[in-house]
Amino acid sequence: MELNFEYPILYTFRRCPYAMRARFAIRSSKIKVEVREIKLQEKPSEFLKSSPKGTVPVLIMNSGQFLEESLDIINWALNINDPDKWLVKGKLQDKEINNLLDELEITFKTNLDKYKYPSRFSEIDPHLHRDENLCFLEKLNSYLRNNKSLNCEHLTFLDYAVFPFIRQFRNVDQEWFDKLNFSLLNNWLNQIIDSEDFSSIMKKFKKWEPNDLPIYTNFE
Repeated sequence: MELNFEYPILYTFRRCPYAMRARFAIRSSKIKVEVREIKLQEKPSEFLKSSPKGTVPVLIMNSGQFLEESLDIINWALNINDPDKWLVKGKLQDKEINNLLDELEITFKTNLDKYKYPSRFSEIDPHLHRDENLCFLEKLNSYLRNNKSLNCEHLTFLDYAVFPFIRQFRNVDQEWFDKLNFSLLNNWLNQIIDSEDFSSIMKKFKKWEPNDLPIYTNFE
């Protein structure tokens, strides 16, 4: 059964690293979506009907199909259109890429949350969890020794999938981070932060309300 909207609907929250991933891919693929910016503290019922777990991003197509994992949205967008060759094969094998993303989302993200939001946890040392992520940062820095990106000579989906979390980690204490001996990683971060891609996907949209006129964009 067809639903009554013209373009895929993207529920997003501007600062969420997972939602950033999706917006990066939609911008690269030049796919137009209806963007619905929400506040995670005030989740609209329409959003929760689409994603009972209440996390962003969520992409809904007029076929009724929906995607609620950022990597699935990246793959969906790039398999439709990949003009920037984000899916090009690089030096890393698929298994290595998957292992890196698993480490990012399980170990690194867990430590990041305990470092960034220590009040949410009981009896933890945030600096201990900060330091436990140094090995992962060193791994990323080593990947950049022979390339301008994590996997080849140009930025690919892997860079944009990893970047939002490293940026978030750095922002907790940028002065401390910038003193680390990870100059290649810092250059990589700044390359993306200073890019038109990043400024475009971080454009502010008003909070979506059910009776609002749709806002269409491909984040260009």
